[in-house]
Amino acid sequence: MPLKKYLKNLNNNLPNISLYIHFPWCEKKCPYCDFNVTTVKKDGDIFALTEAVINDISLSKDDINNRKFQSVYFGGGTPSLVPEEYFKKILDFLRKKEMIDSSAEITVEFNPKEASKDKIASLLSAGINRISLGIQSFDESVLNQLGRNHSAAEAKKAIANLAYFSNLNTTIDLIYGVMDQSSKSFENDINLFLDHDINHLSLYQLTIEPNTIFYKKELNLPDELKINQFENIAKQLLKDSGYLQYEVSSWCKENKKSAHNINYWSYGDFLGVGPGAHSKITNSDGIQRQMRLKKLGSYINNPQKKKSETIAYEDINFDFMINFLRMKNKTSFESFEERFDYLDKSKFFKSYEKGIELGLLEKSHVGTTEKGFRLLNDTVNLF
Repeated sequence: MPLKKYLKNLNNNLPNISLYIHFPWCEKKCPYCDFNVTTVKKDGDIFALTEAVINDISLSKDDINNRKFQSVYFGGGTPSLVPEEYFKKILDFLRKKEMIDSSAEITVEFNPKEASKDKIASLLSAGINRISLGIQSFDESVLNQLGRNHSAAEAKKAIANLAYFSNLNTTIDLIYGVMDQSSKSFENDINLFLDHDINHLSLYQLTIEPNTIFYKKELNLPDELKINQFENIAKQLLKDSGYLQYEVSSWCKENKKSAHNINYWSYGDFLGVGPGAHSKITNSDGIQRQMRLKKLGSYINNPQKKKSETIAYEDINFDFMINFLRMKNKTSFESFEERFDYLDKSKFFKSYEKGIELGLLEKSHVGTTEKGFRLLNDTVNLF
């Protein structure tokens, strides 16, 4: 496809857009974490960052391009350390400027230590309708291995507090593949999740990233056989309890998928504001990846300064599929062509046919087979 036609197709079919807001503060940095966080918080920092975030959004009109945010996600860091008034200030601004859809999913990440009923109630009154609770495990020894700053008792108390609010959409995070973690401990984590009737689970394998404390240590991580055992335990228990796996790391009850994350995986646009926040923006130049300044003070002083890179046309198919194939969906070929008419279709379908031959991709719709989902890296690399 000529570049001119590609750009025209992009701008004739702008995707939905979401908003990500980064609050970088944590009480301590977990040894497996490679996110942009800080444990230093000076008086006035939260106010200054909130002002910078609002200013950043105001000055991003070209990137937003008259679209309303379909979801808002306050991540970090530990956003639950931030007083409720600052969430309200940002959300009031978005509503006043009519920048947010009336049915938008609005999520805040929580640490169990801050999940009191009063805090949750205040955030609900500010307009929050979804909470993501970072439990990671209910096993004290696993939490110690992970260097978490909450106890198993605090995790259970947090879930009980969340369950008190019937109008709240809730997800929790669990991690598996931790040093010395037993199958019994992991099975108990899944069963405790199921006991509390929560409607969404994000289930992650512990991965050791280069810019982390764990990367510098020799860790006794479970082997591949043990990892498969953990995954089989989770699949069986969750499936038997009526949970649907709709993405590599995501399980939910019916109609309780994360709208914000689905927008990422469906190759929607997202504006990321706050120190180190990433964006994906479709504009007249193509599809851009952006990143704000990482240091808190630098971002506050210049919230619009960012690094930008336009994805090369020949890389679009791969960049798209590395997201899209994470989902277990059944998208018809007709719908796929209509929604994503900016892809390089001739190269795409040659790669797709190869995937069918290898048993990695479905014939009847755009998506992976069970084998392709299991071998996702191999499947994506076809493109």
